[in-house]
Amino acid sequence: MIATALLLMLAPLSAPRAQDEAAAPAAVSFTQRGVPAEATAENGVIARERALAAGRRAAWDRIASAAGVTRQLSDSQIEGMVSSIVIEEERTSPTRYTGRITVNFNPGRARGYLGTASAGDGGSGTTPSDGTAAPARPQGPAVATVEVVALYGSLNEWLELRRRLAGQTTRIDILAISTDRARLRLGLRAPPQVAAQDLATQGIAMAPGSGAPGDAWRVGLGGRS
Repeated sequence: MIATALLLMLAPLSAPRAQDEAAAPAAVSFTQRGVPAEATAENGVIARERALAAGRRAAWDRIASAAGVTRQLSDSQIEGMVSSIVIEEERTSPTRYTGRITVNFNPGRARGYLGTASAGDGGSGTTPSDGTAAPARPQGPAVATVEVVALYGSLNEWLELRRRLAGQTTRIDILAISTDRARLRLGLRAPPQVAAQDLATQGIAMAPGSGAPGDAWRVGLGGRS
């Protein structure tokens, strides 16, 4: 009788704990796998770029949904949080890209948009958990706006060049793009000659172009310009 009474007394105490654990939200994962990435465009380079942008947004939507966040972000804000993309599978054609990707977000930057922080980032939401500082995007208005020709040998080179330019300019407008070059309008934070020196510290070569309209300057990775 005593044992039975103890079980009856303990049962109501343990049940709510199990319910609380079941109701607790799952931890947010900053690595999203199996994300679909699809797009169609006038050429394969643009199609792949648009597909990856769509994949990044889909991956972020998963994280935001899990965290209960409804704030809408721009493509550039989402791209700034992504540390890497792994292609799981892909199919390409002259005008279409279809793939499935893994998107790895920088935890520190992502927490900043989610409005959460952890002991790993000191509560600031701006420092990644791997200890590397998030690159600071220059602030202030553009001092000069120039049209440049960007040269690259592959899609990966183009994506890396654009990523580096995004961290050193106020804006990037893609005026035209092909498989090996793009015509861009850049908002610079300094006159072109000074900006060229700043870009060089980020591995971007900026040099005078042919002088033809739209080709006053050329940019590329590692001296490709």
